[in-house]
Amino acid sequence: MTATETRTTVILLTSLVVISVAAGTFLTIYLIEMVVPDNPPRLDVQLSKLLEIWNPNSTHELPYQDYITPANPAIRQLSEQVDGKVEAYQIAVNWVWVSDTTLNQVTEKWLMPHTFLVDTPHYPTNPATPRAASDCEEQANALVSLLRAEGVEAGNVRVVLGTVNLGGAEGGHAWVEVYEDNQWLALEATTGPFYDDDSLKLIEKNGLPYNYYKRHDYPSVEIWFCYNDIYYVDVIHSKQNAPSHWLTTQVADNFSIEIIEQAWKLLIPSAFSDS
Repeated sequence: MTATETRTTVILLTSLVVISVAAGTFLTIYLIEMVVPDNPPRLDVQLSKLLEIWNPNSTHELPYQDYITPANPAIRQLSEQVDGKVEAYQIAVNWVWVSDTTLNQVTEKWLMPHTFLVDTPHYPTNPATPRAASDCEEQANALVSLLRAEGVEAGNVRVVLGTVNLGGAEGGHAWVEVYEDNQWLALEATTGPFYDDDSLKLIEKNGLPYNYYKRHDYPSVEIWFCYNDIYYVDVIHSKQNAPSHWLTTQVADNFSIEIIEQAWKLLIPSAFSDS
């Protein structure tokens, strides 16, 4: 082999090594971006149980709106301790997730934000006492209440009830979305500390950062309700009073916004009428 051929061979081998390393690095980064987070949302809502707690004496068109209470003293007091959306989320992600079966001795029970913040720290069934504890709907309702108290407009924040899929495990869940940069950003309070009913241990977690779901798909697959104290969308009963951008959402399987809008048009055609 001549010196020229040797140099050419070395250059080719070096190039292949560089390309392989680059490809491996890209694949590693890609996999890190796509994997389910170490602290995923906790699945704990059943639609059948959800409809059983429907309040006929609700003061709102959608009964779940009663649970968004930005004027409540406990929410107001908490609002005085934070400044803006990010700090509000940081407070929420430190709340402790505890199942209804452990905390309330029933499979599904909704608590008002005041009860969640003020009373649950003293529940004898709270394994995280003296910290506020409950499951996903309390954390979502309290966080939206806090965000509304912080001055976030009603059109730009909501609780979402639906199903999510975490690595093949699908179940009902409540989460929060804020409208930023013309799209909905999911905020997931339940990725913080939680009580494991199987091991009977309190697991400390830091929770996901505020912007996590700007870089990752939120694993939602079906939407049942969206709401706050002013607006709502009720997919189950085909009713809504919300702004048009509420009829868009993001789901896990890379469905486009247009596809979602077509589905909403079939469910709630009046929302897209010209009248």
